[in-house]
Amino acid sequence: MKRLLLLALCCFLAAVSIITLDRRLYPLELREEIRMVPSKELAGMLCLDHRGFAADMFFIQVNLHSGSLMWKPFTFQFDSDWAYGMMDLVTELDPKYYMAYLFSAMGLIHNFSDVDRAQPIIERGMKIFPESWELPFWMGYGYHVYLEQYESASGYFWQAARKPDSPKTFLALILSSFRKGGAYEKAIWALSGLLESTEDENLKMVYTKKLVQLQNLSHLQQSALRFRDLHGQFPSDLNVLVSEGMLERIPDDPMGMRYIWDVEKNRVVVR
Repeated sequence: MKRLLLLALCCFLAAVSIITLDRRLYPLELREEIRMVPSKELAGMLCLDHRGFAADMFFIQVNLHSGSLMWKPFTFQFDSDWAYGMMDLVTELDPKYYMAYLFSAMGLIHNFSDVDRAQPIIERGMKIFPESWELPFWMGYGYHVYLEQYESASGYFWQAARKPDSPKTFLALILSSFRKGGAYEKAIWALSGLLESTEDENLKMVYTKKLVQLQNLSHLQQSALRFRDLHGQFPSDLNVLVSEGMLERIPDDPMGMRYIWDVEKNRVVVR
């Protein structure tokens, strides 16, 4: 028994000595990895018939670069140009790499400008996977949340919502994007879906009022478009539509707010 304890102690001291020596000879130092994006032609030629395997290796490399930032010092920054250049290469080597498309829009965005970098990759993925609701949804989410470009967001959300398997749980987000982007007809569609799906009577009452508000906004916007077609420009004020006989009156808002014409956005809004 004593011999076993002595042997265990000797092994422990030997291991500690080796680790100590190793750290002195090879001190731990964090360094930036070497990053370069191979040309698509060169990558395709070198991987021969193993394009899928090469795509996997490049995808893992981008994941490691992105994920390691969680524990690295702040001096290490995300290289957006390299990461999205690599994802473009990955989807070129394996055009049916669905997770690569999804990750580009959902998990790889570190900066606001990354939304625009992801856009051409996602557009390619949407052509290859036309039934996917996730790709247009996450592209719309990026434009809605990060860039606050609601018109672009509503376009992608509209595509996502019309896919056969799209869930209805994100209708509230879609509604917000449609409304802020001035797509009032689409906002009416989204709110109608919310109204049909709720069983809460108080919520139904609120949704009904908001639906009337959206219908008023849509009607006023259509009148303004007719004014533009006749006069070559939008009205400077909604009261002009009344004086021109295009409206009998400005409708009352069910939420107690006012309809006004936003000159900068060229659409009617409620405030």
